Amino acid sequence: MKFRRFLGLAVVLASLVGLAGPSLAQSEPRGVYATVYGQASWLGSTSFNEVGNAGFGSGLEASFNTGFGLGANIGFQFGNGWATELEWNYRSHPLDSLTKGGATLATDGDFASNILFINGLRRFVGLTRGWTPYLGLGVGWVQEIDLDLNTSSNQRAWSEQGKFGVQFIAGGEIPLGNAWRLVTDVRFLALGGIDMPAESGVTGRLSKPDYNPVSLQVGLKRLF
Repeated sequence: MKFRRFLGLAVVLASLVGLAGPSLAQSEPRGVYATVYGQASWLGSTSFNEVGNAGFGSGLEASFNTGFGLGANIGFQFGNGWATELEWNYRSHPLDSLTKGGATLATDGDFASNILFINGLRRFVGLTRGWTPYLGLGVGWVQEIDLDLNTSSNQRAWSEQGKFGVQFIAGGEIPLGNAWRLVTDVRFLALGGIDMPAESGVTGRLSKPDYNPVSLQVGLKRLF
């Protein structure tokens, strides 16, 4: 149900971007660009069950500290306010605690992902002076997502791949000359609950921990 709501939000955002008429998009350079960036990433607490020999059982609650990420994209500006890009993103969220019924089971681990996105961006050229705001929508393919839960005696990992998600983008760019741009944006990634089979140090699976991080990223963009 949560993922369906995220898809509904995607449709609404796409509609709003599409309604932003051509009057807001003035002429801008047409061509290829590339961006590299770093990001801070926040992942909310999630409840899930463990089925297997780890001994954690059901009714688990995991919380995470502020994570980090990095990535790059290569894209094309069409010169009319629209752009499309292929993005690679890696991010990791360190485990704060894994609890069950008030008892702490683990404080070492992380929830990490490696994802490829195809993004569409609506750039509002000429709307503001000195910078260009933009909105975007992306579809991501999960190359791998894994959750590690470690104790003093055991290192356990569960992972999945091949899932799809949606990301929402809102940000802006500031020119640093003819070819370079400083870009910063907020991105919300919606993967929803994921069944994760055991990868190493354990058997069974994790039943649908949620993965819906929000990130703030800063990068450098180069026009070619």
